[in-house]
Amino acid sequence: MDAQHYATRRHIAGSDRRGIRGDLRLVIDHNEDLEDGRPSIDREPTLERPAVLINSVRYYGEREGNTPAEAMTASVAALYQFLMASARLSMKDNTEHQVSFADAKAYLKIEKTSRLLEQVDALAKVWVSYDFLSTEDGSRRIGRRVQLIQFEEDVSPTGVRSIVFSLHPSVRKVILGYGAYTHLELGAFPKFSSKYTWRLYEKLALMAGRDMRPAMVWTPEELAEELGCRTSGEFKFSNFEARVLLPVLNDIQRHVRRFSISWSYDRADTRGRPVTAIKIVVGSSVKTADEYEKSVLTKKDRGLVRNIAAKAMVDDQHMPGEDALRRAATRLGKTATEIAISWTNAITEGDAAVIHDLENGSQSEAFETWIQKEEWTPTDEDIAFDTASRILFGLAGGSDAAEVESVFAPAVGSFRWTAAKTKTLRLQWFGGHRDFEVAATQTDIALFVRDFDDIIETVEFLK
Repeated sequence: MDAQHYATRRHIAGSDRRGIRGDLRLVIDHNEDLEDGRPSIDREPTLERPAVLINSVRYYGEREGNTPAEAMTASVAALYQFLMASARLSMKDNTEHQVSFADAKAYLKIEKTSRLLEQVDALAKVWVSYDFLSTEDGSRRIGRRVQLIQFEEDVSPTGVRSIVFSLHPSVRKVILGYGAYTHLELGAFPKFSSKYTWRLYEKLALMAGRDMRPAMVWTPEELAEELGCRTSGEFKFSNFEARVLLPVLNDIQRHVRRFSISWSYDRADTRGRPVTAIKIVVGSSVKTADEYEKSVLTKKDRGLVRNIAAKAMVDDQHMPGEDALRRAATRLGKTATEIAISWTNAITEGDAAVIHDLENGSQSEAFETWIQKEEWTPTDEDIAFDTASRILFGLAGGSDAAEVESVFAPAVGSFRWTAAKTKTLRLQWFGGHRDFEVAATQTDIALFVRDFDDIIETVEFLK
């Protein structure tokens, strides 16, 4: 087999990431609102949420055993997200955070301070349990009953009232550490009508950010437990569907803009055809142009780009700015000069779509539309799963042979592979690799990646 080029993503700790994409003020002050009172999708800020907080934390009410739904209404959950977003901006340097009453009420779209205080009081009564695994040394930190947030009220000499709060040190450490994460739409939470929606939304958002997205499947009872919905007596799907499931799915369809969902039921062949499984398929998360990392552009490259535009006689106003050019290079896996050449060729050769967009809109909109089209253009190097003989898993930085033997080898051996023919599964880390023969379908691979999402960084299909 020919050697293949392979590179892993650069790992950046949460402490070195901003944690918020966009301007947080835009979910408070709306100067360019859409009809639903939210900034446009490319401007609305998003909150970074580590996968471990989504998958490992369990929420309880004031009394031991209460469900999150009893303590966190839709509005209380929205307040929680806004406080987390506000804290994220200063979390690297501060353990205590402050949000004015005015900002909190503006985000929640409420006017009465008494109502805000009720929600703060409810949030103060939420407790969590967790089991965090350290990516640094493999140790575990277990919390069986920990207060979610600790609160105080601050009143300034001028009478400005603020919420002062702090997070548990273990939660703060996880947020600032390494690991997989997703981004949540801050404009969506105040719109949710169901107190159960935020719990499912976080899990769907995590799936939407993955390259491989198998259907998420639960029995009705499992999904009810996942959402914190417990009923006394016999579980009745019709009640769960009407009171919980459909309102949650409707919330997500109406108010989540960065990915779409569809769902279906599996039914038994027995009398009444009871629902045995709920399947939710999550679409790929939309990325706005400024969310891509910028490739390097040297002084020499800048000169080359200027020369490319001049030789092609393309007006400067039709050329993308440096930031747009660098991000486009990252998205398409090319150099900035290659992007500049392709873009000027599209203009000088009279690409009808490009010319139309330039004449009827802004340069930045035309360039973004062209980039999106280029992203979806297939190349000769693309390999379909059915024709691949090897599947390459690139493991996260810090992985080594000992981890492969202790963690992955047993998992590969015990996993339920369902294909008729085998393929070579290669686990590759810095400094080594190990091959396994597995009878894997593409769905099997997606499910295996889902189970080890924090450690598997890249997946490639190779001939």
